[in-house]
Amino acid sequence: MSHRTPPEPRWFHCECHVDEHRLGTFDAYSPGEALRWLKATLMMIAINMDEEPYRQARDWIDHGQAEATRELSEGQAHTLTLKQHTTHATWTVTPVPYLPPPKQADLSV
Repeated sequence: MSHRTPPEPRWFHCECHVDEHRLGTFDAYSPGEALRWLKATLMMIAINMDEEPYRQARDWIDHGQAEATRELSEGQAHTLTLKQHTTHATWTVTPVPYLPPPKQADLSV
């Protein structure tokens, strides 16, 4: 069985949702750029949350980025969710794979 390496992602689509409401999106061109956006938006929201979700956000910043970088580099999505009472704040970074250009139609007769 041969293992195919997934194609290098061309960009990374980032989203932040609080419950069912999308708060923001961003298209990044590297895992590092995507995670910088995630970290900045994470702290803007976490600073206003209770102590436990704020601690989880700090823990992700201090210890979770290496795993996130590995996942994104391997073509996997990365998701982080903070919960406070009935509120869920979720950040998702999804690699968008390279898609080859469509084949040109042969119009010769």
